[in-house]
Amino acid sequence: MLKFTMMLMALVWSTIAMAQVKVTGEVYDDLNEPLPGANVLIKGTTNGTITDLDGKFSLTVTDSNVTLSVSFIGFETQELTLGNSNHFKVKLQPSPSSLDEVVVIGYGSVKKRDLTGAVASVDTETLTEQKKTDIGQALQGRIAGVDVRTLSNKPGAPLSIDIRGNTVIKNGDASRDGISDDPASDLSKPLYVVDGIFFEDINMLNPADIQQIDVLKDASATAIYGARGANGVVIITTKNGIEGRSVFSYEGTFGIRSATNKPDFYDGDEYVEFVDGVLRSTAWKGLFSTGVPTVEDYRNLTVDMGREIRSSNEEADNVANRRYTDWAEDYLHQGIQTSHNIGMSGGSDGLVYSGSISYLKDEGVMGIENYERYNISASLSKKVSEKFTAGLKTYLAYANREEGSRELFRSTLRLPPTVNERDPEGNVILIPDDQDQRFLNPYYDANGAWITNTKSLDVIANVYLQFKPANWVNIKTQFAPNMQSNRFGEFRGLYTKSSRNESERVQSIYNNSFRTAYTWDNIVNFDFDLAEGHNLKTTLVSSIYYNQFERGNIETRDFDTDSYLYYNTGAGLDVRSYHSNYVKSTLSSFASRVNYSISDRYLFTLTGRYDGSSKLAVDNKWAFFPSAAFAWIVSDENFIKNTKWINNLKLRLSYGESGNDSPVSPYSSLAFLGGADYLFGNTHTNGVDVNGLPNYALTWERSKEFNIGVDMSMFQNRIRVGMDVYSKTTVDAILNKTLSNITAYGSAVGNYGSVRNKGLEVTLNTINIQKNNFRWSSSLNFARNINQILELDGDLDQEPYGTHGVLKIGEAVDAVYAYEKIGIWQLEEADQAAVYGNFPGQYKYKDQNNDGFINQEDKVVLGSVSPKWIGGLNNSFSYKNFDLSVQIYTRQGTYGHSEFYSHFAPYQGDDAKFNKIDLDYWTPENTDASYPALEYGHPGEWYYESFDFVKIGNIGLGYQVPTEALERLKMTSLRFTLDVQNPFTFTNYEGPDPETGLQNSYNGGYMTKIILFGVKLTY
Repeated sequence: MLKFTMMLMALVWSTIAMAQVKVTGEVYDDLNEPLPGANVLIKGTTNGTITDLDGKFSLTVTDSNVTLSVSFIGFETQELTLGNSNHFKVKLQPSPSSLDEVVVIGYGSVKKRDLTGAVASVDTETLTEQKKTDIGQALQGRIAGVDVRTLSNKPGAPLSIDIRGNTVIKNGDASRDGISDDPASDLSKPLYVVDGIFFEDINMLNPADIQQIDVLKDASATAIYGARGANGVVIITTKNGIEGRSVFSYEGTFGIRSATNKPDFYDGDEYVEFVDGVLRSTAWKGLFSTGVPTVEDYRNLTVDMGREIRSSNEEADNVANRRYTDWAEDYLHQGIQTSHNIGMSGGSDGLVYSGSISYLKDEGVMGIENYERYNISASLSKKVSEKFTAGLKTYLAYANREEGSRELFRSTLRLPPTVNERDPEGNVILIPDDQDQRFLNPYYDANGAWITNTKSLDVIANVYLQFKPANWVNIKTQFAPNMQSNRFGEFRGLYTKSSRNESERVQSIYNNSFRTAYTWDNIVNFDFDLAEGHNLKTTLVSSIYYNQFERGNIETRDFDTDSYLYYNTGAGLDVRSYHSNYVKSTLSSFASRVNYSISDRYLFTLTGRYDGSSKLAVDNKWAFFPSAAFAWIVSDENFIKNTKWINNLKLRLSYGESGNDSPVSPYSSLAFLGGADYLFGNTHTNGVDVNGLPNYALTWERSKEFNIGVDMSMFQNRIRVGMDVYSKTTVDAILNKTLSNITAYGSAVGNYGSVRNKGLEVTLNTINIQKNNFRWSSSLNFARNINQILELDGDLDQEPYGTHGVLKIGEAVDAVYAYEKIGIWQLEEADQAAVYGNFPGQYKYKDQNNDGFINQEDKVVLGSVSPKWIGGLNNSFSYKNFDLSVQIYTRQGTYGHSEFYSHFAPYQGDDAKFNKIDLDYWTPENTDASYPALEYGHPGEWYYESFDFVKIGNIGLGYQVPTEALERLKMTSLRFTLDVQNPFTFTNYEGPDPETGLQNSYNGGYMTKIILFGVKLTY
């Protein structure tokens, strides 16, 4: 019996031993990097394990026929059938659904599924896909409702970013009369928050250091930032390390920058014909004194070219021998752009670190234009215990920008091709054009006679301590200082246009500024279930923001040498100006946000913020700004849950209020003193007087915004649609008001207006084709915004501002105010033209009141500087290890005064001296022309143009080295790229770049195309 029992036990044990199978493996992400913490479960059970720090797992199963399920947040779940194998190498692919993505919403984060406000996100892959040098360029055309515009084509130039239009009414110089004089202040720019730190200039950041950008657009989403978020919020999160996952990376680029879309100016023969046309046109106009001349009279005209191109000098010889100078082309060259970024991250035992260092060098295409930037970032966090975590993030950016001459671009375009740069012996001619002594040879500007240099240093940091006494509560305090130093220097030497060979006019300008700011936030987050299906998340915030800015500058002239540049202003004998200023402001805030979820499909958000600003009047410093939002995940309802083609459907509704104190500088609500001269009898003396009018009622500018949105994904998330309709009304808008002379004050700052922005935003993401080795996806965004002034105090209505604008109720804040062109006067209309003092060939303007005069009363609003709509289209293709991307963006409906045309169109009094754009101008033989007659065809304003364009912003080709080759190289990823930036532009605008057409051509530049090679590797 004993023997039988022992045999039976041995049989049972051997059976159990045979059934137990040990399964091992490694789990990697799509970049072949280990995934620690991935779940490996026996399908249909809760039995399983997680991967270790190296992504490895080991699991014992009792049945070789079971199926294992491998999952990780943000990746598609993969199932493994054991069969005869017991070791696996698993590579997880990113999930096509974006609902699990985490979005930073200010003092916290939520899954995109749980969002109730209008928020858009851009991840690190998208930001670095095109190898752009700054974040603004990387965002261009990516997010509906975010308008990014280039202000200059010189390397390192700033960008303008507007979210949902402009709420700020400007009616004068924004540096005077109490309106903010901080040069970093762009009154309509959004709030930039970098790792919890309020930041001024995001152009200083390196896109390779960014993990994610979240853009908060509606008032409900921005409400947690109160007054600081009135123009939208851009939250930037830099990269962190991952515990147990050590990564070393290098990314480098090398490219060639060259001028593209060059404007069509006259070549030598065309210029000679142009001069003839100007003289002929002027002479033909003179024939009207004896009657109306005919076409035949025009053809029979004989003009003396010697009046403009003299036979006694070398210019006439150049014309006779067709020996011309291509000034623009001669001074163009290719620029080199290169960048390098080295990063390392990792961690263990609760210590997580990351750091990077990067360098960018970007050369322009004219003269000595150059931009260099150095970036250093570091982050460190330590889980001290189960309840305490401490951390530090720092970021340093240093930039050196040389703009070169502010006259070189204009000079090389304006100088006639009939004059020479050098004499017959090869010596540089000081003044190449005898007819115009103002223009010195651009050779000197191109070689450093005019230098415009800016050096800036930004240092930001975020030190925090986090305490988690229980799973449902998290307490965090963080202190975030920000220091910014800026030095601007400009030197105009002896051989520059502004000096005109007079030593006392040699100029040296030195400007220094320093900003010290900090933010101290205390944040408490609660997250717990009230009952089954009822979740409550609450955020409480107290915040203090301090900003101190000081600046000093001096300009001197009359130097005995050019060698001092701007470093020795004391050597200038003529002190032209000196100035210094100091401003300080503080903002104190208390905020709370409540997120309440019922059954994960009814989502409520309530936010309130109480802000106090030192800028405002004593009794009006504090105000409360509330918001509320509701989202309904309709796709979770039973009546739609089984609809297979709908994966997600969410409706959103929100209302919020936010304040704004940015249009006003500190102390503007108070009276202040200024210098004054007094005459007592015959004695002159200096003193002070009150030269600022106080406004004890100055209070918050307040915006009230409604937003209705829908998010929908269909057909297994292959089509995702987002749509928002909004209306944002800004009341108590802060602006200057011109005062009557009897008050003895020029203007006063107050709450004098109201503006409304309303619009539509649409985003469409599609996976068009997804087969074996080929994938094609698209992303389309569209935004339409209508801006309108609703109210203006007193006589502000129809008050002109600047040269080309007007404040007018019912029109946009940047409305263009000018005469309405209705054609060109023709020969048969000579008598009608004469009534208005015009001639055939001149522009015909509409007489709005039919009084027989064209004057100020006939000006009307022709359009606005802001576009009617903007859009972007991004297409991505991949085949095996190759990928191709094409990015397109557009601005439509932009109308304004072309500063480029005002300098280079052939309608100024001395036009025959300068080279001009080759335009289709009117002559008696060319009456269907688009532009009026030469020389005399411009009796008033006419340089108004449309700046519409469509740009192919980037075409990029990439190659990912296969896994097998990477294993041999002991690498986790290796990628090569080729990008062509700005290859094509489609526009009717004749200038170099419609995007910069509104900017003054003084200090202008060419649009450039960059061919960029890149490599990125990780270990």
